[in-house]
Amino acid sequence: MEELKTRTTDYLASVGIEVPSHLPTIEEMDEVTPRSAQDVAGRLSALAYVIGLGFGAKGSDLSEQLQKYDLVPFVSEREKSLFSEEVIDDQDKVDMSWQTECAQALAWCIGLVELDHFQHCDDDLAQKIPFKTDPSDFIRSAKLRPIAEIQEQSDLLYRMHWYSRNCRLTGRDCDLSESIISERRKAIDWVYGVEEDWDEVPMDT
Repeated sequence: MEELKTRTTDYLASVGIEVPSHLPTIEEMDEVTPRSAQDVAGRLSALAYVIGLGFGAKGSDLSEQLQKYDLVPFVSEREKSLFSEEVIDDQDKVDMSWQTECAQALAWCIGLVELDHFQHCDDDLAQKIPFKTDPSDFIRSAKLRPIAEIQEQSDLLYRMHWYSRNCRLTGRDCDLSESIISERRKAIDWVYGVEEDWDEVPMDT
């Protein structure tokens, strides 16, 4: 893990992002329980409906679709509570809309897209995720990228998150969006198996 940390730190320095060497290593493989490709594809399919909340879709309508396609097990407890609310407040809408970046990261984990952390999610991302259609074939056929690649992203996003948060706290200009980085880090760390509960994935830096 020290070698991975060094590689990541050197890469970031090469693109003008300096992070301190004293930052810790991420979790070892024997400390995590990685998700299966089917877990990831199911969560990604459910996330399409969760994101709909952020763009004004009616929770009860979306909830019906989730039940119809057996996606409720892939919805977090916080999200379930939002689907049941008559009116969603503005901050929750913002939070749900930002999960497009979680979706980009999950889609990368099963080989649907590439990741460029200096850019927002792909314009055509939604077209690659089943929505209001049966996702069973999509979930069944999903293949996970090698876990070493996901581990590398976990390490990279942790250090990028530290950098972007530090820029905000110190008032420095930053080439990275802290929101993009934090959402993708959450998704990647969930896939890597840092935390089983989506709502509880740690975001400390």
